[in-house]
Amino acid sequence: MEKMIVKDKTEIEIMEGAALNAITAVADDWIALGVIAEALKESGNLDDVQFKTDEIMTGEYQNMKLESPLFYAVDIAEDGKIHATFSIRKKTEMELAIEQLQKGQGVQDGAIMELAGMMGGK
Repeated sequence: MEKMIVKDKTEIEIMEGAALNAITAVADDWIALGVIAEALKESGNLDDVQFKTDEIMTGEYQNMKLESPLFYAVDIAEDGKIHATFSIRKKTEMELAIEQLQKGQGVQDGAIMELAGMMGGK
């Protein structure tokens, strides 16, 4: 079985022959497809992506980004399973730089709030 594993260890069953620009997830039903969608959209979850065939690692990627639309093809197979195709790509240097700035700003904001709390909010 082919699978894609994201940072939070969610395992997504995928069709054989996937490429980064055409990964087809296999879901048992619409609820399972929703779980896949949430895992793909979760912030930071595509920072570490692994592909496995059975238990053999066939690919490993860092700093990936989900392309839009979320699923560009959805179909119901003869066996009743849902096949949904999506695409991921490597983040650009600019996207990575913006993320670093946002993280730094978050740390700074937290320190300011902590200081304000220590001073009684004055």
